[in-house]
Amino acid sequence: MSQKYLQELIKNLQEFYKCPSCETNYHFDDIRFLGEVDLYCFVQLSCHNCSLPVLATVSANGKTGDKRKSDLKQSEEAKFAAKGAISASEIAEFHRWVTKSKSFVKRSK
Repeated sequence: MSQKYLQELIKNLQEFYKCPSCETNYHFDDIRFLGEVDLYCFVQLSCHNCSLPVLATVSANGKTGDKRKSDLKQSEEAKFAAKGAISASEIAEFHRWVTKSKSFVKRSK
């Protein structure tokens, strides 16, 4: 991970995250980078006010200067990117379909 991306990540955490216990904003020194696996970064946020530790997993999708490989072909990546994000209604519909399919399989045995 590039130093620039790590600094940007920490700034974003400071801006958008607050301690869940006391609602205090995090300082730069409160955020500790633990490592990364695939497209995820792991950080520990320790509140300077109440000392509550919080572990966070942050998606590092879209890192600058760091090419990641996927198992998709370039044409497949473009196809899925053009479709856009999956909506909540699509997820709910898929859940209904899977639940219905599971109950059908159980009845037919």
